[in-house]
Amino acid sequence: MQQHRLAAIMFTDIAGYTALMGSDEDRAFEVLKNNRDIHTHFLKKYNGTLVKEMGDGMLISFDLPSYAVRCAIQIQIACREKNIPLRIGIHEAEVVFENSDVFGDGVNIASRLQESTKEGCISISESVYRDVKNKADIKTQFIEEKSLKNVDEPVRMYNVSCKEITVRENLAGNVVKDQRKTLITRLLRTVTPVAITIAIAIIIFITYSGTTIPFTERDWIVITDFENLTDETIFDHSLNTAFVLSINQSRYLNVLTRKRIIETLKRMEKDNITNIDEETGTEIAMREGVEIIIVPTISKVGTQYILTSKIVDVKTANILKSEVLYAQDEDEIIEKLDKLSKKIRRSLGESINMISDQSKPLYKVTTSSLQALKQYSLGIESHLLLDFETAKNHYKNAIVLDSNFTAAKASLGNLLFEKFDRNEGRKWLDEAIISVDNLTDREKFAILAFYAVNVENDLDKGIEYTKRRVALYPDDPAAHHNLGWYFQNQGHYDMALDEYKRTLHIDPYIILTNSGIIRIYMENYGQIDSALVWSNRMIDYSPDNPWGYFYLGSCYIGLNEFEQAEAAYLKAADLNPGFLINQYRLAHDYRLQGKYDKAIVVLETILEKNSQEASAHYDLGINYNLIGKSETARDHFLEYQKTAIKWLDDYSNDPKSYIYNGITLTRLGEKDTGWEIGKRAMELDSTIYFEYTKLLAVQDRKNEALDYLEKGLKNGYRDLVWIKLDPDLQVLHEEKRFKDLINSYFKGL
Repeated sequence: MQQHRLAAIMFTDIAGYTALMGSDEDRAFEVLKNNRDIHTHFLKKYNGTLVKEMGDGMLISFDLPSYAVRCAIQIQIACREKNIPLRIGIHEAEVVFENSDVFGDGVNIASRLQESTKEGCISISESVYRDVKNKADIKTQFIEEKSLKNVDEPVRMYNVSCKEITVRENLAGNVVKDQRKTLITRLLRTVTPVAITIAIAIIIFITYSGTTIPFTERDWIVITDFENLTDETIFDHSLNTAFVLSINQSRYLNVLTRKRIIETLKRMEKDNITNIDEETGTEIAMREGVEIIIVPTISKVGTQYILTSKIVDVKTANILKSEVLYAQDEDEIIEKLDKLSKKIRRSLGESINMISDQSKPLYKVTTSSLQALKQYSLGIESHLLLDFETAKNHYKNAIVLDSNFTAAKASLGNLLFEKFDRNEGRKWLDEAIISVDNLTDREKFAILAFYAVNVENDLDKGIEYTKRRVALYPDDPAAHHNLGWYFQNQGHYDMALDEYKRTLHIDPYIILTNSGIIRIYMENYGQIDSALVWSNRMIDYSPDNPWGYFYLGSCYIGLNEFEQAEAAYLKAADLNPGFLINQYRLAHDYRLQGKYDKAIVVLETILEKNSQEASAHYDLGINYNLIGKSETARDHFLEYQKTAIKWLDDYSNDPKSYIYNGITLTRLGEKDTGWEIGKRAMELDSTIYFEYTKLLAVQDRKNEALDYLEKGLKNGYRDLVWIKLDPDLQVLHEEKRFKDLINSYFKGL
């Protein structure tokens, strides 16, 4: 079975092995065995998959480029100790896994990188470099832009240092000791003995983390829900959001988001679980490749509250460290919660300076009211579960309890603007913007970007805010996705793809991001083969989501595989019978296959569910005409015309309104009147080439229609799927010039 997905491909090869085999066979076999043992050990550590061995070479795949590079560094260091002259090349690309093998251009590029690498070195492509350039434990250097054999475009090559890891492993040893020694020596020369004692204590406190917890900067953690061991219900739901929000101010560590946890529970078929306890948190962490979980608890002895938090090793279930704080009364809890989050960050290795620089007080970024905090937390939970009405009410309750609750105002404004009432949403967004500096930096730049794009209609401004958010939090998938969406709306499709792919590196299960990639390849580039790869990937990662099959069906339309398209659309319909756009596509596909009766059944079903679906009337008119029932077709065109006339009345400045009316009149036999109305569209906008092609095709002006189709293609129109599906263009399909245009712009698809 084929599986299409994004992967980091690593090739390793022993330099000079053939010559060694000829001169010293025993030594050659020893080198090969040692090399295999080293690879086996580190592949297990970094979740690498050995695809196959090729003599003295190995082909390996990883889910993440960072894992591949860290594994390569360890392998290369171990091979140097054994005097094995190894070369390693790594590239990330869309590849095809089939029958225990892997195929694709990405495999070839990784192989060529390895061949171009010096002994004892690691070479990576730019796609890998983009993923690891901000990793503190990976050092890279640009080598050259090189043309590789059988690779169309030159590849930018980077060298990975194999020394940094030893420095990192000794951070608690010689390097830090030398730093301390230097600082202490300066102090001894300049200050009094009492001051020296104090200063040395401060220096040790600042420079020595004192932790043996296996955590690397920008690693991920899972935070379970607060276990409430008191009998006070105020602490149910109220502490989780605040605790995560406080820790999530860190740029040193990454917290698995609640949204991703919910999606993971769905994949685990445990989506009925609402409370994430230690056992569930451990399962989630293991599934997501996270090594550390944080387990917080609140209890009470007498009148005193006890806040505790365990740092737990997922693999061993060992408690690596515990933190305990005491609150004398309920009013102290938020303050102590803030301190507890900072202690956790410190225990994971974050410096005091970083914590101080990157943290705002929890009462300021949320609220000092536990009641308001609980309402806000319940709002967040409902929002993530798509229960928008309940979320709205909770946000409003939070603001009633604390009128200065900026985060609640921002969340309410965002929700109202997108799902309910834009004017009311804007009112709350305006209030949030006034006190936006009260928010965490992550929230601040998110809401500023949303406001700029949606309220001020300033896409450039929104992009700048989002770039600032990405710079502060480079592993924030939502920020990368939003940046990709903004670039896509600007028409910067290459930049959008980069951000979308970065998003899926961080969280491969974000379906909306996958959808954005498919639409760019399908509608903006006309690259159906790439859209097909990503459609299959979407199905692999979310087999219960109908959109993957919808896109797969559309790809098959582009490839003229109409029966396979039908199967994909039917699968999408099984998953969601009310998936309207999928039903329309299925009807179009039936029409292209000549299955007009089936198309009619689908379209009539649409009208049974919603009699206001004017487009179904138009498409029914097309299909009834094709089976010779012209009177029935006319009835449906007349029904559609009612809506077309209303569009013209409501949107008299929209040229497409004239096109639709002109086409409908032509279908009703009023060809001259239809032409006169349709022509007005060109007076309003002479660049709507595709729409004008439709009018000309229906008017049976085929050569002129093809002229305008060619103009559209020359000016960047690339939606091949709709060119083939649009019922008004079907009359052009058998024209030689139409086929030549498709061959020219889409390589014969």
